[in-house]
Amino acid sequence: MAQRKIRMLCAGGDKTLMEWDTQTISPDHLEEIEAEFNHKVKQGFFAADVTDGKNTIIQRFDPQADILLIPRVQGG
Repeated sequence: MAQRKIRMLCAGGDKTLMEWDTQTISPDHLEEIEAEFNHKVKQGFFAADVTDGKNTIIQRFDPQADILLIPRVQGG
């Protein structure tokens, strides 16, 4: 069984948003996770597949990946 998660970098550090087991997750729950991923990307977060040190920018949700959401850098 593979445990996967979406983590987000924020002012408080590294925060886990969601976790799931790729073997037992229901399709409905997977849709909810994908919707949250899409929402964060639309807000301007970059998404990276960090599974096993892969560290690759992704554009689409991958239920087999560990995902890190990185906020867009803003100057002030």
